[in-house]
Amino acid sequence: MTILQVMNSFFYILIYPFVINTVGVDNYGLFVFATSIATYFMVFINFGFDMHAAKLVSLSQDDRHLHASLLSSVTLAKVLLEVLALIVFVALVLNIDFLRSNSALFFLCFANTLSCIFLPTWYFHGLQKMKVLTLIQLSFKLLSLPLIYFSISGEGDIAVYTAIVVFTNVIASAVAFVVAVHMSGQALRWPLFSHLKQLLKQVQPFFWSTATNTLKQKSVEIIIGSFFGMKELAIYDLANKIFSVPSLLASNINAALFPIMVKKAKKNVVSQVIKIEFFVGLLCILSVVVGGYWVVDLVSVHDMHDAYYLSIMLSFNIMTFLIVGSHIYFIYVPHQRYDLVLRNQVVSVISFYSFCAAYLMVSWSVYSVVLALVSSALLEIVYSYSLVKKVEGY
Repeated sequence: MTILQVMNSFFYILIYPFVINTVGVDNYGLFVFATSIATYFMVFINFGFDMHAAKLVSLSQDDRHLHASLLSSVTLAKVLLEVLALIVFVALVLNIDFLRSNSALFFLCFANTLSCIFLPTWYFHGLQKMKVLTLIQLSFKLLSLPLIYFSISGEGDIAVYTAIVVFTNVIASAVAFVVAVHMSGQALRWPLFSHLKQLLKQVQPFFWSTATNTLKQKSVEIIIGSFFGMKELAIYDLANKIFSVPSLLASNINAALFPIMVKKAKKNVVSQVIKIEFFVGLLCILSVVVGGYWVVDLVSVHDMHDAYYLSIMLSFNIMTFLIVGSHIYFIYVPHQRYDLVLRNQVVSVISFYSFCAAYLMVSWSVYSVVLALVSSALLEIVYSYSLVKKVEGY
């Protein structure tokens, strides 16, 4: 599963030189900016369903009736949230000059929210069959390569590139949904409104947790794009792509163990996992230090070597993904302490903005913004350990 997802991440690095050289750094930065805006709406539409639904499926892997019921309820709930998101997005485009002047690109990126409706990541995760989902996504990305290379020829084609990326994601999600329904072996039925209301109430803690975390992560891109320009945002995006490869490895460890650990998460086992993950994190950071400059030198066609140093700074976030992720997956969720997940994320967001304001007053640069992100991530580890003490048995 991890190898396939790393290959999936490498896909965008492989096409990166061609795309950024063809459409230009500023246009590519605008694409990253528009994608960041769309991500906020994607988090709203996903609404924290993934963790809760994956837990239910993992605890009842043979209950096909439950699986079909969840597929129906989660999908319909996401459709309703999509409608609300569209209304808000249209209002923003009509009232903000920058969005309105680039409305075609922003609407294309927003269309990617449709993939959220049909992508049942939680179902494959709960069944421990992420390999199936990853193969579907990777296959469609590979099929999109000829379209990208033959359809993009100049700076004016950034909208074409965006359309291909979005269309690929939406179709892959639809296929994954069909496969999930087939695997459930049950026909989907219209859920009761009371069931939807209950489901939304149950997943609220996960939504607020995910929303606060995304607010922090994507705020980096919004701040860089708004105050430092689209070229600097493109440089940061390259650093983030380099960082994403080892971070996928790190995040997949906890995700892969979750269906098993949620049933038998014991203190001594969790402690042993965290110790092992600490050394895995060190190896991931070392991989960025050793290989990052080579990747930047290979794929960047402009003066973008700052991406290497930014990727090293970002790599320290891997420790947070591993350690705090272990606390969330193996301690908070199994013990129904969803409130601790939210509290941890709220502190992380508040600390990020505080660090960001302080660092920017000292040095007005992209490095200050990224350093604020890393500082808040390290603080998140310390705070999470203090929260663990509130869980019975820890």
